[in-house]
Amino acid sequence: MLFTKKQIHEGIVLIVVLCATINSSFGQSYTHSPNDTIIANANLDFYSVFNITQLHPTNDTLYFKWNKISASVPSTWEVSICDNGHCNTSLVDSGAMDPVYIGDIGLMSLHLNPHFESGTAIIQYSIYTTISPLQVDTLTWIITATGSTSIPNFDYLQPTISINNQTLYLNNIDKQFTSLYINDLNGNIIYQTTIGGNKEQHYIPYINSPFVIVKLIGNKIPHQQKITILTQ
Repeated sequence: MLFTKKQIHEGIVLIVVLCATINSSFGQSYTHSPNDTIIANANLDFYSVFNITQLHPTNDTLYFKWNKISASVPSTWEVSICDNGHCNTSLVDSGAMDPVYIGDIGLMSLHLNPHFESGTAIIQYSIYTTISPLQVDTLTWIITATGSTSIPNFDYLQPTISINNQTLYLNNIDKQFTSLYINDLNGNIIYQTTIGGNKEQHYIPYINSPFVIVKLIGNKIPHQQKITILTQ
């Protein structure tokens, strides 16, 4: 069949319109909360968590990928990045979230302990969905910690803590601490109890994460530590 120039021209216009319509249907279907940048303060020798979530009100499943752009971090700080399905022990270069289904949220979570060094960390990651890889967002964390830059001379002995499966082992030297708390990486309390012995074992709930934060409170300064859950 032969087409006139007018029919060919009209057909091209129609194809362009259809393509524009199709492309617009793949527009960004999520928003960042609280926004794409967090500017905050952190306490010395304390684990803080800074979350940027991807709110997802639409009726499709999103598949996020992310990549590190840059990270300027004081030398002694302990910093790691997590998403909605994985928690890393450092600022890894890239990752892919578990699928974000209808009604779920995505999560990019920065975990940070400045220990005893003042300074500012500036960390940036790019994030995009596999359905629209050209629509890339940049997430930024600017976290500042201030205070003494040397380790205080507190008179206490470092406790030892380990978790194997669902048992927590604690060496509470000289019975310095009287309360124990286990928090997930979002700050939620999973388990808490009083303690009094030098060496204790505690059966704890099942935790679907490779890491938790254990906090001890007593007569001396609080002790807080990120613990890897061992499995055998």
